[in-house]
Amino acid sequence: MEFVCKKSIRFHHCDPAGIVFYPQCLVLCNEVIEDWFDEGIGIDFYKLHAEIRRGVPMRHLEVDFIAPSMHGDDLTFTLVVNRIGNTSMDITTTASMGDEVRFRAKQTVVWADLGGAPRATPIEGEWRERFSRFLAPS
Repeated sequence: MEFVCKKSIRFHHCDPAGIVFYPQCLVLCNEVIEDWFDEGIGIDFYKLHAEIRRGVPMRHLEVDFIAPSMHGDDLTFTLVVNRIGNTSMDITTTASMGDEVRFRAKQTVVWADLGGAPRATPIEGEWRERFSRFLAPS
């Protein structure tokens, strides 16, 4: 299963030419991860951090910018989990408009314990089960 959400490209995402400024693509990817936790995983992203004391900081990031997006575009974002390790996950987020892929981000995020100094911690059974629902087919 993949997580899907839509986002409109707004003025604040763009440079003066009306094209999405590439760092904003990463901001949009982070929004998609937050939406995934809220709507797909079933836990408010703020509550995850503030009350449960878990987080998903970035360990590694690769982005392919395939085609530009412009102010007013409505992009569809898909998120899939490619791998669940002991303390980290590989996630791919793809932004498309219609059949055209605009950019794709491959991210490794760490399952972190935020109680004290942040550190990687094993992905527990309940969380592993929730994340596994979004595993890409092999």
